[in-house]
Amino acid sequence: MHSDGGSHLIRILDEYGLPYSCFQFEITETVATEYSASLTRVAESFQAAGIGLCLDDFGSGYANLNTVMQLPFSVIKLDRSLLFHICTDKNAALFYQSIVSAFCRLGYRIIAEGVETQEEMELLRSWNVDMIQGYYFSRPLPPSELLRLLTEEAVEQM
Repeated sequence: MHSDGGSHLIRILDEYGLPYSCFQFEITETVATEYSASLTRVAESFQAAGIGLCLDDFGSGYANLNTVMQLPFSVIKLDRSLLFHICTDKNAALFYQSIVSAFCRLGYRIIAEGVETQEEMELLRSWNVDMIQGYYFSRPLPPSELLRLLTEEAVEQM
């Protein structure tokens, strides 16, 4: 990321009158481990403006708590690989639940990635995961199908 990338993006948001709080930018775990001064400047400029910063794919690679705490993340997305066997292996479940609990106590919002079953979804909800995403809800959709789905749901709720 260019060191002036953050300020450039903020200028674009200003130009269009878009509220900063409606935006959240994701940094993958791989990029976060390649910690640099320019990344820090961009992250801090986002934080100062009120733009959220999310660490994506936590648990898929080499990030550790130190990596997480070096940048001003507000959201941690836990990688699908951490979900394996949480419904069948007590140790896997305890490990995942402990990660969620620790991050929550540190003030992060938690997103569980890759949820595929009702059982996984119910466990994660009981562990106070803030948001859940995955094939359980929908496979990725082309824009036209997503718009159709959202329009149908909006009409049904009226």
